[in-house]
Order: sequence, then structure tokens, then C-alpha cells
Amino acid sequence: MKLTSGDIFKIPTGIGFGFLQFIEIDSMGIEYIRVLDQISENGTITQFEIDKTERWCIGFPLRAASRKKIVERIGTFNIPSNFKPSDSVRSEHIIGDKFLGWFIINRKTLKRKFKKKLSKKQLKLSPHGIMNDTLIIERLEENWNLAEWK
Repeated sequence: MKLTSGDIFKIPTGIGFGFLQFIEIDSMGIEYIRVLDQISENGTITQFEIDKTERWCIGFPLRAASRKKIVERIGTFNIPSNFKPSDSVRSEHIIGDKFLGWFIINRKTLKRKFKKKLSKKQLKLSPHGIMNDTLIIERLEENWNLAEWK
């Protein structure tokens, strides 16, 4: 399956369909996607809804999920003109059961910087790594967003 930047896929959840937009293949060879804000009962979405700020961006095995019919491609739409994938992402730094702070990670070089507290700008950074469909579905159903991830 050939992916094109802007391809939109729907993913069924317990509250309707969520939407994923393919952005690029990242430096690690993983499909990088936008998890869109829209939830739809009938599985349709418009360019206006796609242009809204995404919930978060993440690596996701999109081709494999499509082959296994976990997601369904619904079309190719424009990536919002004001969207640019961030070079930085964040990850919690936990040892044992103790939260120590955050790592700010460069997506291309994987260099990390430790931060005890995040700035307002850093609070908007997406998670580092790869999510599977189950975790994306759970987070959509819980209305999870980056601002609450503190």
C-alpha cells in the first residue's frame, strides 16, 4: 500500500470514528500521523474539521493497521497549511514509581534533555514513540489531550 501525505484513515472507537492523518515516514522509518480532534458517528470528515488543531502526533504502524483492516482509508485531504511537525516530542521520566520529570527528545537525532517542569510551549509537545491502535482508541474514548498530560 502506498501512502500519500494527507491520507485520512478512520478508526472505530466506542464513541464513534476517530481520524488519523498520515504526515510522513519519520527518520526511524515509522509512519508519523496526526490524531485528529474530530469524532464522527457516521465516519465522515470535512477539510474544515481536518484543519483544526490535532489532539497529538505519534508514530503508528499505519500500513500494517490498514492491511489488518483496523483502520480504513477514506481519502486524501490537504494537511493544514499552518501545521508543521515538531522536531521535539516529550516523554515522562519515571524510575520505579517515582515521577522525576520529562525528557524533551529531538525526533531526528533522539538527543534528550531533562526538564523538571515543562514550559507552556513544551506542554503542547506530542508523546515520543509509537502507539498501537488499542492505546489510540482508549485515549480517544477518554478524550485525552496534551494539556492534561502533566
